[in-house]
Amino acid sequence: MSSPAGRPEFAEYYDEEPSSLRDFAVPAAERIWQVVKNNKLLIAGFIAAALIIGLVATLLITPKYQASARIEISRVETNVTAVEGVETQDQVLDAQYYETQYELLRARSLAEQVVREGNLATDEQFLKAFEVENLGDNPEKRLVGILLSNVSIAPVGTSNLVDIRFTSPDPGLSARIANLWAQEYIASNLARRFGATTEARQFLEGRLEQLRERLEEAERELITYAAERNLFTVDAPAEGDSDDTAAQTLVASDLQTLNSALAQATTERIAAQAAINGSGTALAPEDAAAIQPLRQRRAELAAERAQLRATAGEQYPTVRALTDQIDQLDQEIAKAEARSGGAVRARYRQALETEQRLRERVNELQTEFVGQRRDSVQYNILQREVDTNRSLYNALLQRYREIGVAGVGENNIALVDAAEIPSVPTEPNLPRNLLLSLLLGAAAAGGIILLREKLDQSLRDPAEVPDVLGIPLLGSIPRVTDESVDEALNSKHSELYEAYFNLFTNLGFLSESGVPKYLMLGSTRPAEGKSLSSVALADILSDRGKRVLLLDADMRHSGLSKYLEVSGGKGLSNILRGEEQWQPMVQTGAPYAFQVISSGRQPPNAAELLAGDRFAQFLQSLGEQYDHIIVDAPPVLGLADAPLIASAVDGVVMVIEANKGKMRMIAQSLDRLERGGGKVFGAVVTKLDQRNQSYGYGYGYGYGYSYGEKSANESAA
Repeated sequence: MSSPAGRPEFAEYYDEEPSSLRDFAVPAAERIWQVVKNNKLLIAGFIAAALIIGLVATLLITPKYQASARIEISRVETNVTAVEGVETQDQVLDAQYYETQYELLRARSLAEQVVREGNLATDEQFLKAFEVENLGDNPEKRLVGILLSNVSIAPVGTSNLVDIRFTSPDPGLSARIANLWAQEYIASNLARRFGATTEARQFLEGRLEQLRERLEEAERELITYAAERNLFTVDAPAEGDSDDTAAQTLVASDLQTLNSALAQATTERIAAQAAINGSGTALAPEDAAAIQPLRQRRAELAAERAQLRATAGEQYPTVRALTDQIDQLDQEIAKAEARSGGAVRARYRQALETEQRLRERVNELQTEFVGQRRDSVQYNILQREVDTNRSLYNALLQRYREIGVAGVGENNIALVDAAEIPSVPTEPNLPRNLLLSLLLGAAAAGGIILLREKLDQSLRDPAEVPDVLGIPLLGSIPRVTDESVDEALNSKHSELYEAYFNLFTNLGFLSESGVPKYLMLGSTRPAEGKSLSSVALADILSDRGKRVLLLDADMRHSGLSKYLEVSGGKGLSNILRGEEQWQPMVQTGAPYAFQVISSGRQPPNAAELLAGDRFAQFLQSLGEQYDHIIVDAPPVLGLADAPLIASAVDGVVMVIEANKGKMRMIAQSLDRLERGGGKVFGAVVTKLDQRNQSYGYGYGYGYGYSYGEKSANESAA
C-alpha cells in the first residue's frame, strides 16, 4: 500500500491487506438494508404521514359510481371496388383497425352527439351531479369536456369486446350515459357505412361517365387511323401484335391470293416452255392424246405392209392399199401436230403475260404491305387503348349495379350488455388509495434518504481511510455516552477498552521502540473524540507501567475536564509565556493514574506562543521525566496551533469522527499538518454506531449496551 508523498509508510505488518479480504466487499443489498435501518424513524414518519393524508383525502372525496356497457366490434372488409387502379387498396391490420375504433369511441364528435341526443344542456340530473351552475358562452364545449373526462374505453383482452365506462356521482346517470354513448356510436358507425356506399355510387357514376367518353374517343381515333392508312382487317388479331394486325388486313389477304395465282401462272408458263423445248413439235397434252391413236394405227398398218411386201411384193394390191392408208394417216398426223404446236406456243405466250402481270401486282402489294406493317404499330396501340377502356367500363358498370346492396342494411357493431345501475361506488377506493399513499410515502422517504446519502461526504467505512486519505487505519472506536466512559475504560471486558487497546497495539508497530515517545492526537473539528482518545491511550500506557504525561495543548477550548478531575489555574499557556517551573503544574488525572498538565488560562495569542522554540524545549524537558507524552491538540482547521505542535512531536494520530464532517476537510487537515512539518502516523475512526454496522464496524458497540455493565452471566462468571 503506497502513501502520498510526505506521508509515512505504515509498519510492514500493515503494508498489504490480504487480497482475499479485499474481495469480500459489502454487498449493495446489505448496505441498502443498513441505510433503511439507520433511517427507520424517518421512513416510518413519511409513511405514516402519507397514510394519514390518504385516509383523510379518501374520506373527503365524493363517492362516484361507474356503469359499463359492453359492445362487440367485428372486422368487416370495406373495399368499394376490386378494380386495380380505381381505388387504392387500404389493407389495414386488425390491430390498426381496432385502435381506430377505440379512438372513435373517445372522439369529441361522438361526445358532442351524446350531448345533443341526451339534451344534457337542460338535464337537471346531469348538471346537479357534476355541480354545473353556469354553462358560460359555449355550453356544449364544457359539457363535452365533462363527458370526455369521465368516460373510459376498455378493450376486453384480445377479444372483439369493448367496455364503455362512465363515472359520475349519480349511479342512474352513469348507466344512462354509458348506454347512450354505445347507442350513438353504433348509429354513427351505421351512418358512416351508408355514407360510404352513397359516396361510392357517386364516385362510380363519375368514373363511368369518364370511361364512356374515353372509350368513344378511343374508338373514333382507331377507326379514323385505320381508314387513313387502309388498315381494314379481315379478323381482329388475337394477341394484338403488329405482325398479326398487318397479316389480317385486306392488302395482306390480296397479297396472299395473288401469290397463289402467281405461283400457278409460273407453273403453267414453265410447263409450256418445257413442252416447246422438249421436242421439235410442241403438242398440247390433249392434242397428244388425240394423235396417239393415229400413230398407233399407222404403226399397225406399217407392220402389216412390211409383212405382205416381203411375200407378195410392192405391186401387190393389198400392199398398195396399205401404203395409201399409211400416207393418209401421215397427213392427218402432220395436220394435227401443226395445229397442236401453234396452240402450245400461244398458251406459252399467254402464261408468260399472265405471270408478268401478277408479279407486278404482287410487288406493288408487297410495298403496300410493308407500309401497313409500320402503321400497324400505332394501330395496335390505339386498339389496346380501346380494349382497356372497354374492360374498365364493363367492370365498373357491373360494380355499379351491385353497389346498391353492398354494405347497406347491416352493421358490424352490436350492443352485447347494456349498462346497469351500479349499487356500490367505485371511487374512492380506500385500499387502493392507502396502498398508493404507502407507495408515495415510501418513495418520498427513499428520495430524501437518497439525497442525504448523496450529499453526505462523511466517513462511513473506516476501511476507506488508506485508499481515500493515504494514511493507515490504526483503530476503530465505538460511540459511548459521557456517563459511562470511566466505567467502560476501567472494565477490561468493554468494547471501548478493547477498541483502544487495539489502537495501543497498532501504535506499538510504528517504531522499533514501540509506541512513540512524543505523540499528538489531533482532529479536524471539535468534539470528534480526540480528548477521550488521549485519556484512554494515556490510561492504557500507564497500566503497562509506563510514566505517562497527558499535555492539554488546546489552550483555546479544553475538553479534558469532561473526563478528568483536574483543577484550573496554571498550565501550558503559563509555561509558554516564560515560567520556568512546570513541576508544580503537574496534576494526577483522577480517576486515572497518569499525570496531566492542563492548558492553563486562555491566552489571546496561542499561535504566537507555540511558534517559538519554547514548546519544543518544554517537550524535551518533559521527556527526561516521562516515558510517553500524549499531547491533546486543538482542531486543525481554522487554527494555526495544530501544525505548530505537530512539527515538535514524533508524529500525529488523526482522530476522525464517523458519519460526520467531510472527507475533503479531513484531507485538507492532513495537508496542513504535513506542510507544517508534522508526521502523520495514521487515523483513528471514532463514534462508530449502527450506521456503520454493514461495514463490519459497530456491531455490539453501544446498541443498548451500557459500557462497564455486565450481564448476569458475566457477573456470575
